[in-house]
Amino acid sequence: MIFRSGVFSRRPDITPAQFGRHWFHVHGELARHMPGVHSYLQNHIVERLFERSPAPEPPDHAIDGISQQWFDDVAAMERCEASPQYAAVKRDIPNFQGAITILVLEGRPVIDAPANGGAKLLVLTRARTQGSGLADATASLAAALPSDLAARPRRWVQNMVVDRAHPVSANVPSGRVPIDGMAELWFEDGAALHAWVDSPAGQAFIHGNALLEALAVYAVEEKRIV
Repeated sequence: MIFRSGVFSRRPDITPAQFGRHWFHVHGELARHMPGVHSYLQNHIVERLFERSPAPEPPDHAIDGISQQWFDDVAAMERCEASPQYAAVKRDIPNFQGAITILVLEGRPVIDAPANGGAKLLVLTRARTQGSGLADATASLAAALPSDLAARPRRWVQNMVVDRAHPVSANVPSGRVPIDGMAELWFEDGAALHAWVDSPAGQAFIHGNALLEALAVYAVEEKRIV
């Protein structure tokens, strides 16, 4: 299974609150009806724990929201993209988004346990060297896990980009944020999330990983649509 991720900025003339409401209540309701989608999550940024500097310039862009839509495969995703339901979703994009980068990713668990809600962390990365794949990334991360179970996230999934050839044409700028990896980590609560980020293990992953360079680290509110 793969997932399609929209990484996008907020339309500059609306407030963050307006952006979040429209994304969830209007855009989410439209996207709920797209065919072939097994799961659709919205990741609303609640805290920016790290972002690279200087600020991005086109075709790179700021990040205000990250969506995830799971399909059986790329062919199923392409069938969805040809549907009238997807056309309705595209028509709504200019109502709240600025620029958008579309990525297709595959994931593998580093810690394979239930998330059970809690607080979620997203770490967006780019590969330090060409050819760093999902197997290499997950093996490296698993080997570096602390032995103390209490010092680990509840669940950890490492995702790597496998396709960038499906940009959306929706009358907004099509971006190219240089993301190669997206780590999803779940914690018992916000305090546990912050404690891990500040810990030696968290700092080693975010700023000292030999394969992946951090672009951004966000505490997010995960909202399930499908």
